[in-house]
Amino acid sequence: MAKSDVQDIYDDKRKLEFLKQLAISTHVQASATLADVAVSTVYHWRNSDPQFRAEWLKALAAGYELLELEMLDRARNGSERKIFYHGSHIATVREYDDAMAFRLLHAHKEMVARTRAIQAERQIELGDVRARLDEKLEAMRRRMLDQDRLTNWPSPADMGSGGAASQPDA
Repeated sequence: MAKSDVQDIYDDKRKLEFLKQLAISTHVQASATLADVAVSTVYHWRNSDPQFRAEWLKALAAGYELLELEMLDRARNGSERKIFYHGSHIATVREYDDAMAFRLLHAHKEMVARTRAIQAERQIELGDVRARLDEKLEAMRRRMLDQDRLTNWPSPADMGSGGAASQPDA
């Protein structure tokens, strides 16, 4: 096996480890250190390898999703804080970060509002599509009726010598 092949395999393992750590921590330097890679190397990989760049973005998205879930858990369930008196642990209290909870609720409210606006826009588009479709179907129906009237019109031979034949019912 050529030296370059061995280096590629080694780099692939380090890339995977870096991406795994990045998904956990969202911290580039810490992830590079844990993957035993120089920070400059991971940035070089990102800049020169489109597939690695795409995986990097996926790892960051996963990491931020984990962070969001942790923050949501803290907002809902609080976090424990130990109380000490004269160096001795005497109690544990649960604290809630109301400011963080309000920020999360505000972000969620904005997301819901955007989602509802998009859904309403789609409903309007669907309504327009339905109306246009109904108009087209009605026009087709009229054309078919008109065509049917023309094809059912009596021929001159049917009219005979006795005068005008009666026209078909409309």
